[in-house]
Amino acid sequence: MKQKRSYALFAAFLTLNGCATFRSYNSETQTLVSSIATGQVDQAITEHEAKTGSDKDLLYFMEKGELQRLKKLYPDTIATWTEADKIIAQWESEAKISGAKVGQAVGSVVVNDKLRRYDGEDYEKVMLSTRLALAYLAAGKTEDALVEIKKTWERENLIKTLHEKDIDEAENTAKEKGYKTKSEDLKGYPIATLNSPDVTNLKNGYQNAFSHYLSGFLYEAAGEESLAAASYRTAIELQPSLGVLKDGLMGMDNRFAKPAIAAAVNVEQSLPVTKSTAKKSKKKGKKGKSVQQIAAAPISTPVPVQTSPFIAQSNESDVLFVVETGVAPFKKSIMIPLPIPYAGVVPISFPVLETNPISANKAASITLPNNSITQLTTIASIENLSRRSLKDNLPWIMVRAAIRAAVKGGAQAAVYQQNALAGVALNAINVATEQADERVWGLLPAEITIARVKLPEGQSTVKIQTSQGMKEVSVNVSGKHVVIPIRLIGNSIYNLQAGL
Repeated sequence: MKQKRSYALFAAFLTLNGCATFRSYNSETQTLVSSIATGQVDQAITEHEAKTGSDKDLLYFMEKGELQRLKKLYPDTIATWTEADKIIAQWESEAKISGAKVGQAVGSVVVNDKLRRYDGEDYEKVMLSTRLALAYLAAGKTEDALVEIKKTWERENLIKTLHEKDIDEAENTAKEKGYKTKSEDLKGYPIATLNSPDVTNLKNGYQNAFSHYLSGFLYEAAGEESLAAASYRTAIELQPSLGVLKDGLMGMDNRFAKPAIAAAVNVEQSLPVTKSTAKKSKKKGKKGKSVQQIAAAPISTPVPVQTSPFIAQSNESDVLFVVETGVAPFKKSIMIPLPIPYAGVVPISFPVLETNPISANKAASITLPNNSITQLTTIASIENLSRRSLKDNLPWIMVRAAIRAAVKGGAQAAVYQQNALAGVALNAINVATEQADERVWGLLPAEITIARVKLPEGQSTVKIQTSQGMKEVSVNVSGKHVVIPIRLIGNSIYNLQAGL
């Protein structure tokens, strides 16, 4: 009976050839990046469909929506990212019921982490809501954008609760089984890349200041003064050294006092705000506990009350440029020997993050139609967020790897006792299948920069200074509040403002 079980396990390993176990997500993403960096988005979409086939998982929808957005196919983008959001909503429902993250070790015990259901990194879940909001804005659906912004707050609160429990669970599991969960135990792992000040100084691995600053801008445009203040304050908490964030908060009383702002606001299209809806919104803002608590909480750096630089005149608009550069770092697998109780020293694969060379081209400033130059400020670094997320997830990655190594080692020994050749073959399969999980939303930008300026209404041209030269972009300003998203990937620049 024991011999049959051993051979059954051996046969199960053999059937894995050709499935997700051996799929290279890294190389697939790099193919897409190479195409969009040269402006060939249609080709990238074709490549994406060809490599995915019927396996339409969370990553499929996240990446496809990103490609559709570059083509300015906003209804399609919204539909695709909504499918991704449904998958994350399922994860949220399961997590709320269980009170912890789900599927931590499912599928990874006998093979590798690639067989686990991909629920997305925590920062990816937050960024999906933010990017959906941007897509809704481009489609002229401001109210839907505000719904997504609200979802960002709710999603972050759930992740915070789960994250605290997750750390305790990983440590308890490791303690029970005698496994190690400290990054210092991974001799040969490039831990310095996860311990740089830019990474360790982040409050966590899922919140970013851009999502909350955009939230503040949109709530301000909608006449939600208290919610705008709460959002700006949270952005400042996450990036207290950035002056542009403090500028967004200061002088809000002055901006809200202007009749033009109170009468009509706009985010890429005119959206009237009546007195009744404004009054209703403010009333709701007062009742909201979580947002209101954030709004009332002290911030790290005192913000003086003074005239805001963002008060637009009657013929001007409050414009927020959102310039995204590069792509997120990619994951690759490295082997590190780790001592495992009852299994000896076993080589185990762990994921490491590497900066994509295409991200070397960055945006520095914007030259406005009047020839004035405004510096772009990096408000969010997906590069640093992804490293912080990996750092925080290492304990569970180490626990799953140790369990997997023990199971593989035991199976290999059992098979070898029955048949030496089968044992050798199984060892070869164990080595081949020992791969780290490379999955990541690779088409997210490496950095998100912003500039908030006043521009006259109408169509004009701005110039963006990049590492590889000046890029001209045509923009159309209409209404009192406008968001203009731009994407720089390699030497290609994508103006994502609708209608241009």
